Amino acid sequence: MTRRPIVGVITLALVSACSGSGSDVSETTALTVATASPTTRAAPTTIPTTTVTTAVTTIGAFPTTTMPDGPSGSGCTPSDAVALPEGEWYGIVSIASASAIEFDLACWFTGEPAVEAAAEDGAEPPPNSFYVRNDNPQIRSLPISAETEVTWYPTGDPTSEVIVTFAEWVDGVTTRGLIFGVWLDVIDGEVLRVREQWVP
Repeated sequence: MTRRPIVGVITLALVSACSGSGSDVSETTALTVATASPTTRAAPTTIPTTTVTTAVTTIGAFPTTTMPDGPSGSGCTPSDAVALPEGEWYGIVSIASASAIEFDLACWFTGEPAVEAAAEDGAEPPPNSFYVRNDNPQIRSLPISAETEVTWYPTGDPTSEVIVTFAEWVDGVTTRGLIFGVWLDVIDGEVLRVREQWVP
């Protein structure tokens, strides 16, 4: 004789209360779950898992400031007058060669700090939520790591964003020009990453 599975019904009452306009409203929802007899249990199934990594790039994203009321990134007043310590630094590249760049460090402000910095400098309020202060003429020559990559805009349009090697970027800006400021990731005294900062 064939045994038929026994199916039972469990009803769970889910009650949520919301209040508003001076009255309480309760809502009850019935949840029905089918349960099988122990004699009808299926064998466990092993499901392979796959890890997917997705890279997301935000056009014109601003680095998080390390000083709530100050410039973004690692700031703009490093203690060393020649090299840059580890960190994320904003500035202007005046010359780029195969192994180094000439870098003019500047202060990048966003949000309320940008408004305050502009007022301190006697400038008009920033129209696009950012303000750049560059009152130090010092130029730093910074070495480039062999693994350095650059996020840049070949046409100058942010939708053309690509990631290339430093050598490819140098070749590209020879034609397009150094038209944007950049963020540098400096580690162990070398520039490991360059990211052009698109501005509207």
